[in-house]
Amino acid sequence: MPEAVNINSLMLTLFVVVTVSIYIIIIIIFMNARRKYHGGLIEKVINMIISTIGFLLVADIAFLLIPLYGFDISYQVNVIFKIIAITLLGVGGLNFLKR
Repeated sequence: MPEAVNINSLMLTLFVVVTVSIYIIIIIIFMNARRKYHGGLIEKVINMIISTIGFLLVADIAFLLIPLYGFDISYQVNVIFKIIAITLLGVGGLNFLKR
């Protein structure tokens, strides 16, 4: 049975590495876009997207806490940061619709 745990740990680590690399690529792209479109509404939208992706990045990195704190705690941290990211995106979107 320990072999199954090692395979699951390896798959989870691979999942985290792939998602974190995708999030980092997205953040780099939007950082470059923010430099190009500085000022105004476009920059505010880009900042909102960057912060949302940042919270999603932290949420997925929380899965690396499984060996230290167990699955329950790391999953709760993941859900909390995903809720923060979605709330940030929703509130920011409502602020833009208000204008």
